[in-house]
Amino acid sequence: MQDLNQFRATAAPENPWRVPEPVLKSGKYGSIIIDRGQLKKAVAGSNNHYLFSETGAGVQSLVIVGTAVQVVEFLLAHPQRGLESQIKTLPKLYMGISPYAPNQRFSGVFPANELLSAVAGFLGSLIPAPDWTNIIGAPAQLEALKKAIDGLSHSDKAKGKMLYVKFSYLPEDQMVEIGKGKMSFKEVLHVFQKHYKPR
Repeated sequence: MQDLNQFRATAAPENPWRVPEPVLKSGKYGSIIIDRGQLKKAVAGSNNHYLFSETGAGVQSLVIVGTAVQVVEFLLAHPQRGLESQIKTLPKLYMGISPYAPNQRFSGVFPANELLSAVAGFLGSLIPAPDWTNIIGAPAQLEALKKAIDGLSHSDKAKGKMLYVKFSYLPEDQMVEIGKGKMSFKEVLHVFQKHYKPR
C-alpha cells in the first residue's frame, strides 16, 4: 500500500485508485507470502464514470484516500463523474469507510456508522455552516459547501484522520448499498446526509 505521507504531502491526493487483489507468491525456503500490491491510479471510462466489469481493471474495487475534507472536496469537484456497474448480475453499488492503514491488509470491515458520524462532526466544526449535512442535502447549496472548502488552507484540509473510502459491486462487512447500476459522485455526497448525521 502507498505510504501515508504520500497522501498527506499533496494538496489534493490523486484520487481515485484501484485496489489490486492480493496474490500468493512463493517466498524463500518454500514459504508463501501475500503480495498485496499497490494502489493504482484509476482511469474513468469514456462516459466519465469509473466502471465495474467482469474483466480488466473493472474487477477491482475503487477507493478514495484522504481526510474527511479531502474526500468531500474530491466528490464536489467531480459531480458528473461517478460509478457504474456493467455486470448485469451484480448491479448494486456499495460503499464502506475505514481508517486508512498503510502497509496493512484491509480486513474488509468498514465501521461506517461511527466513522461517518465522526466525519460529519469534524466537517461541522471546520466548515462555517449551521449544519453541513443540510448543505449537502440541498442541491442548490452544494456551491456554498464548495466555497467553504475552497476557503480552507491546505493544512486545514489535511487535518484529521486519513480515510479509506471504498466502492465496490460486491458487499463487504458493514458496507452500505448506495445505488444500483450507475451513480454520480454528487449522489454519493447525498449518502453522507441520508445515512449519517453528526452526533
